[in-house]
Amino acid sequence: MDDTIQGIVLQSIRYGDTSLIVKVFTRSLGLRSYMVKGAFNRNSKSRAALFQNLHLINYVEASRPNKGSLGYLKDVQLSTVYQSIPFVMNKSAILMYISELLSKTIIEQEQNEVMFDFIVRSLLWLDLVEQDYANFPLFFTLELTRHLGFYPKANHETGYCFDMMEGSFAHDLPVHPYYFDNENAQLLAQMLNVSIDEACRMPLRVSQRRELLDGLIMFMRLHAPVMNDFHSHEVLKTVLE
Repeated sequence: MDDTIQGIVLQSIRYGDTSLIVKVFTRSLGLRSYMVKGAFNRNSKSRAALFQNLHLINYVEASRPNKGSLGYLKDVQLSTVYQSIPFVMNKSAILMYISELLSKTIIEQEQNEVMFDFIVRSLLWLDLVEQDYANFPLFFTLELTRHLGFYPKANHETGYCFDMMEGSFAHDLPVHPYYFDNENAQLLAQMLNVSIDEACRMPLRVSQRRELLDGLIMFMRLHAPVMNDFHSHEVLKTVLE
């Protein structure tokens, strides 16, 4: 009996006239890449619409990809159909941001069920919530650093700044420019180790959200070099209000 694989579509690139190359982060196998032949054909069972970024899918491997090569998949189905994300402009902008963030940071092949489950839970939460989600990009970005191995140390005290290079709070300002000042460090500390609901209920001004997001992106860039070419957070300027 074929084993069904749970996956999150990270990226799909058109190949030729009718095919796709798809990158999928799976719960059981880690990062996988596949060729989907005939995805744009009218009668295809694996049509291109199934492979939009961050779609949650179930499928079976028709052939297992060797290292450095593409595999093939079959019996592809959406495991969840988003109810609001495709139809709410702000949520779609957040999804675009999350999609680029994950594509830039999930580059290893190893299985990571905890990270997979975190991403799925977060996407389903965003899809179902009707209001108070402007802080979601902040929460998601911060929590993703936990799964990537450089979550900030929870050593904050009143008056401390946050040293991005060290990943910890400090009494004295560092000699480099990569830090949160006292005010933003206090806000960052409040977001550590809280639930998504608690984080999204934090009352933040638009300027604070933008400064925190810019700082978190810089924090990611310092610890995940593949983040250097990253742009979609600029779109969120219309969302973080």
